Amino acid sequence: MAENNKDLSKQASSPSPETDGQHKGSPRSRSRGQQRRSQRSVFQYITVLFAAAFLLLLMTYMMQQRLNKAEIDNLQESSNSTLQTLENIIAERDQLRQENQELSDQLEQAVQEAETSAATVTKQEQALEAMDWFWRIQRQFSRGYTRAARELAEQFEATGLVDALPDVSYAEPDGPSPKQQYAELYDLLF
Repeated sequence: MAENNKDLSKQASSPSPETDGQHKGSPRSRSRGQQRRSQRSVFQYITVLFAAAFLLLLMTYMMQQRLNKAEIDNLQESSNSTLQTLENIIAERDQLRQENQELSDQLEQAVQEAETSAATVTKQEQALEAMDWFWRIQRQFSRGYTRAARELAEQFEATGLVDALPDVSYAEPDGPSPKQQYAELYDLLF
C-alpha cells in the first residue's frame, strides 16, 4: 500500500502526458488562437465586402454620371435645335412683316395712282363731253340756227360742264383755247 501511495504521489507530482496535453491543448488556449484567426478572417472578409460594395457604388455612380451627361447632351442638342427653329421662325416673321409693309405701301401707292387716274379719266371725260356741247352749239350757230344754239348753250350752262372746257388750244398752241372761244360765242348769243 505504501507503494501504491508512492505511485499516486508520483503521478500527482509529475505531470502525466494526458494532463500535460490537456493543459497545452486546452480549449481555452485553442479558442484564443482560433478566435484571433477567426477575427482576422472575419475582418478580412468584411473588408473585402466593403471594398466590393464601394467598387460597385463607384461603378454605379460613374455609369449614372455617364447617363446624365448623355441626357444633358441630348437635352442641350434638343434645346439648340428648338432655339434655332425659333430664331428661323422669328426671322421669317420679320421678313413677312417687311414684305407685308412693302406690299401695303405698294397697294397704297397703287390706290393713289388709281384715284389720280380715275380723277384724270373723269376730268378727260368731262372735257370731252364739254367739247361735244361746244361743238354742237358752234355748229348750230355757224348754220345760222341762233335760237337752237342759244337753247343748247342754256342746257350746257345747266350741266356745269363749262369749267371742263380746256384752257389750252391743242390744235394751235398760240390760238385761243376752247374755253375762250365758247366765252366769245356766248357773248354773241346773249
